[in-house]
Amino acid sequence: MKRTTPEQLSVLLHEHYSFLYAYLVKLTLHPAEAEDLAQDTMIRCIERYAQYNPKKSAFTTWMIQIATNLWIDKKRRKKREHMYLNSRQLEWKLGEGPGLEIAEALKTLKDIHRIPVVLSYYYGYSYEEIATICQVSTGTVKSRMHHAMTKLRKELGDNETQQAR
Repeated sequence: MKRTTPEQLSVLLHEHYSFLYAYLVKLTLHPAEAEDLAQDTMIRCIERYAQYNPKKSAFTTWMIQIATNLWIDKKRRKKREHMYLNSRQLEWKLGEGPGLEIAEALKTLKDIHRIPVVLSYYYGYSYEEIATICQVSTGTVKSRMHHAMTKLRKELGDNETQQAR
């Protein structure tokens, strides 16, 4: 079977968008969230089209699989965020731990430096996993972590930074 051209892929995506959106509305029960996921799915389909094998499945099946995986990933992230926020709020309410001070210090970091710190210290991701998530090299992650930790040490003092670990 011959490969689809970018123009044909565009037509396929356009033709199946309403089907995808309707599926996601039923899945999420939130039209705005469904719209966001539909857009993310379209982007992922374009990015990964070279991996699509028409002999294995229909285009709509492949597209729905991508959408479903994105939705599951989003739910997992929300659950992790919820668990983190609940644990931090409890600490802050009980007056335990340096959570509030660290949160304030994290605000001083640029996003590119804060993301690796949060992924590493709060979620336990390795440098290699963070590199994959951020789509940068492991060396870049290490550099950003070093820069971030240097700044955090200045903001908090060395003792607070040790407690964050």
